Amino acid sequence: MAWIFMLIQGSRRFLESYYFTSQSKSNMWLGHHILGLIFYLTINVAVWIEEHASSGHWIPLHSFPPQKEPRVFSWKLDVLPAVILGFHGLQHLYHAYLYRLRTDNEGYQMPEFPVFPGLLCPHYTCETIIYLLLSFLAAPKGETVNWTLLSATVFVAVNLGVTAVGTREWYLQRFGEEKMRGKKRMIPWVW
Repeated sequence: MAWIFMLIQGSRRFLESYYFTSQSKSNMWLGHHILGLIFYLTINVAVWIEEHASSGHWIPLHSFPPQKEPRVFSWKLDVLPAVILGFHGLQHLYHAYLYRLRTDNEGYQMPEFPVFPGLLCPHYTCETIIYLLLSFLAAPKGETVNWTLLSATVFVAVNLGVTAVGTREWYLQRFGEEKMRGKKRMIPWVW
């Protein structure tokens, strides 16, 4: 299930970067672009290795034993997938909103997000939460978290946090201190 959500994440981000691109003076550093590609290409392999190393199965099982007992409620299987999909949807809405904000107006406008209105980069918040939730969903049997995905969460949070600092500086220059009052970068009510 974690692989499916990783596929959704990678595919959605790829499609959004293609369809939600507009003319801009902003440039991405080549090293940052390569780092992103390496991250998306290697994280799935790392998750697979951790799962199979902890279970002792290095070859995926193709058949599953029949369930002998009725399945009971599991927050991991019954709640987390819906919450993860919800954050995927929110992040997609934010990306689409930011794209339309640039293309439907004369010049860039100050974003006013309906959810997390006090955040400058709620799409970064969603991305970090997606990886954090995936670290719980992909936890190997007997573990609370998948340490590979928890490490990826830290990587994503730091990487996007640095970008959020630059975004806030750009907003300050563009819109001034008055419009920035009370706005946080990525973490609601904190930072």
